Amino acid sequence: MIHVATLEKTKKGIHDFMELPHRLYRGDLNWVPPMYGMQLKLLLGENNPLLSGEHAFFMAYEDDRPVARVLAGVDERLNKRIGEKRGYVSLFESENNLEYARAVLDAATTYLRGLGMTRVVGPNTPGFDDFSKGLLMQGFDGAPMLFNPYNPPYYNDFFTAYGFQKHRDHYAYHLLLRDFPVGDYHGLSDMAQKRFKFRVQHVDLRRGNARKLAGEVARVIDEAFPDEWELTPPTQSDILDEMKSLLRYTKTDLIVMAYAGERPVGILVCFPDYNRLLRGSRGKLFPLGWIRLAFGKVNAVRCSMMFVTPDYQNKAVNVAMTLSAYERARSLGIDEVEASTIDETNLPSILATERTGASRYRVYRQYELAL
Repeated sequence: MIHVATLEKTKKGIHDFMELPHRLYRGDLNWVPPMYGMQLKLLLGENNPLLSGEHAFFMAYEDDRPVARVLAGVDERLNKRIGEKRGYVSLFESENNLEYARAVLDAATTYLRGLGMTRVVGPNTPGFDDFSKGLLMQGFDGAPMLFNPYNPPYYNDFFTAYGFQKHRDHYAYHLLLRDFPVGDYHGLSDMAQKRFKFRVQHVDLRRGNARKLAGEVARVIDEAFPDEWELTPPTQSDILDEMKSLLRYTKTDLIVMAYAGERPVGILVCFPDYNRLLRGSRGKLFPLGWIRLAFGKVNAVRCSMMFVTPDYQNKAVNVAMTLSAYERARSLGIDEVEASTIDETNLPSILATERTGASRYRVYRQYELAL
């Protein structure tokens, strides 16, 4: 018999919630478990403004066996920005049985209606960041890069069968660095930096300047943030928290900033794809995970963020930052890059990415449902 429980927001309470994917993906060589400690802190609300709002963990059971899960909640900061009564769902997982999926989605939508929400969008990331969104719907032929979603194809069928419709697609692009048109970028980068009087430089978070850098990044993003984006610009505190989380994953010399004098005008963030080292780790660094991270070689990076302030857009700042990141990546032995995820409505970023020679190889879809 199927029944749904609302879980307590404690380490013990969400144990089944966190363990379910390990059983569902057993034997799937493409699945990479999230780092257990980091996810636990995230879901218990540590340095996670998203979960400071109303939210609940729902778990479906067949008798005593956990069979499906979902997190549902409200992002009040986003709703205030976009003027909506919108809820979200996140971390959906289910055995291949529509009734299990329906049970947790029923619980989530009933919960959100009770909070006065009129629409639900998701699946979204469970944290206050823009690293991942949606369900994988194209590109099931390999493991995801760090922080990107992964799921079986039937999850999309479950959402549409329940009544969800497409909200937005988000694209991932792949590029072998040997195919990067470096010659085209050199001349334009040099000319633009001289003409428009800006410079690019690599950033190291470990040199005690993280708070200052977080303020600069927040300033660039706030100035560059498009009004139509369905996200909330992060504060300096948000970014500082993300930096602390990413330090264990990020080669900081793959973060590039552009400055006009002392004013920050651009930011490009890439981080190594440590997923390639963490398969089979069960999401835990001990006893062997830390050895893989410390001594394993990573030859791919994911570029997840690029912003340029409006007055420096169309001045090749993105070209100069991309070239700088490319040159450093090559010196580190990086062979391939993923640019992700790019909203289907963000035509300038799509065109800029495709000009590098990158090809679209994965699509992640967010769904929506009127409540």
